[in-house]
Parts: sequence; structure tokens; C-alpha cells
Amino acid sequence: MRHASFALALATTGLALATATPALAAPAAQSAATTATNATTATTATTVSAMASWRTLRHESLPPQKGYFSTHTWNRPSGARVMQVKARCWGNDSNLKVNLWFLRKWGAGEKIAKSGTWRCNGKYGIVRISNAGHSLYWATFSLSKKHTVEYWVQYYK
Repeated sequence: MRHASFALALATTGLALATATPALAAPAAQSAATTATNATTATTATTVSAMASWRTLRHESLPPQKGYFSTHTWNRPSGARVMQVKARCWGNDSNLKVNLWFLRKWGAGEKIAKSGTWRCNGKYGIVRISNAGHSLYWATFSLSKKHTVEYWVQYYK
């Protein structure tokens, strides 16, 4: 769509150059080109801001530790229905278990929304939920040996 309007602006500029006198041709071409560029930039900016993408809510690296530990809680942004925790560790001699928890409404307690286990080989694993509707979330990690854990909390909107 925007390519067609840009081509039309270029054709109009070429027509103006062919019919105008040389003294008037340069300012007319410059203003038409500026208008076409501004219109294209405005259309691109609107399209890019409206596109859905993954956004990072939190990124942390936890110090080396072993056992069972958790993150601080975070609130799900309004309108975000898909949430994920990406986590990784290094060492290749143990497994990392990640649980994504949510707090139920009306005092009904907490529940594990999703969990996953993968090797500590430096590659991240993802625990994703696709119908996030609660407001308060947190993640817990479990390691059998002392390792650094790096994690990202992300949402898609």
C-alpha cells in the first residue's frame, strides 16, 4: 500500500518537473519529495508501533546458588495474554527446573501454570502460557548443583 502511494508521489514529481520552468522545478520537486517522504515515514511509524511483538518485562541474572529459589513477583501488563519465562544456566552437569506460578483471585491460593526442565548447557529453555488471565506471577528455579541462572520474563502484545 505505501509503495503505491510512494510511486504515485514520484510520478507526480516527474510530471511537475517536465512541465515546470527550470527556475520553479527545483523547489516544486523538493517540496513534493519532502511530502512523500513524510507520508511514508508516518505510515511506517504507525505500522511498526501497531505490530505485536515480544517485550521484556524483566531480565536478571541470579548469583550462583543451588537448591530451590524464586524471583520477585511481577504484574501482568493489561492486554497481554501470552507470557513466558526464558531461563538458562551453564555447567552441563545438572538440570534446571523452572516453574511459572500465578496467584489465584479471591484468596484461592497459588498454582503452577507451567513447568519445564532442561540441561544447564547455556541454551535457554522457555516456559510459556498462552491464556494468562491472572494479575500476579512469579517463577521458581530448582538446581542440584551451584550455577548462575539468567532469566527473562516476557509478554506478547
